Formats: sequence, C-alpha cells, structure tokens
Amino acid sequence: MVNFVSEYKDFLTISLSALSFSVACLALFFSARTAMRDKERLLITARTVRDPMYKKIYKIEITVVNIGRRIAAIEGVYYHYKQGYKCYDYNKECIIIKEKDRITLNVDRYYVCRSGDDGEAYILEDITILDTQGAEYKIKNSKKLVKKLIREE
Repeated sequence: MVNFVSEYKDFLTISLSALSFSVACLALFFSARTAMRDKERLLITARTVRDPMYKKIYKIEITVVNIGRRIAAIEGVYYHYKQGYKCYDYNKECIIIKEKDRITLNVDRYYVCRSGDDGEAYILEDITILDTQGAEYKIKNSKKLVKKLIREE
C-alpha cells in the first residue's frame, strides 16, 4: 500500500484536487439557483374595463401576483407623463403581497391629465409598477392600454 501511494502520489493529488473543484462548482451552482428562486417575482397583467351602461373604457385594471418565494412590497402605480414628468400616489404603508397572493390596482381617467406647478398640462404616456426599493416593473401592453383610455375620454 505504501508503495502504491508513493508511486502514484501526483496522480492522487491531482485527482483529489479535481474532485474538490467539481464539488465546489456544484455547490456554487446550487447556491446561485437557490438565490435566484428565493426572491420575489411579480406577474403583472393589465386590461381595460368598460362601463356597462355607456360602453366606454373608464379604467385600466392592473393585477399583480407574487409568484416568487419572498414577500413583495410595492408602492403602487408609477405614472409616466409626456415631457418627462413622473409621479405616483403616496401611501403611508406600502402594499404587501405575500407568496401566491394577488392584488388589483386601478388607473382611472383622473390620471390621464395632470397639471404641473406652472399650469402646464401633462398627458399620461405609460404606467409601471414601483416597488419600495425603487425598481420599476413593466406592464405588458401598457402604452396601448393608456392610448385606449385616452381615446375613449
């Protein structure tokens, strides 16, 4: 046995080094995979809602579902107006969405036109969802939905 070890000492060293490197790479892979899965992920859909009596679009209904494993905290809808004006409605408490929970947010006609400090009028161009850390989440087809809401006004 001693003869075998002394004869193949370099081979054993290289083999154990390669084995430990592959175990470390495998651990890194699973750690990165867990980190990616272990955060909040939001599934955001939106649609226009028509008034049943007048048959006109009167709001955009946004549904936010947390499909991740962590609690998501969002501020609300972030409104992007023409000429670079941006705003959102401030809530004292943020909106908490637990795992697999769903909330519904509405964008009414009231938000289509905003007046600025100097009397300027800003027209709504796009909407996104803003979380408490300042990250914006895009809403699929939001610009088309906003155009539909403006057109029906």
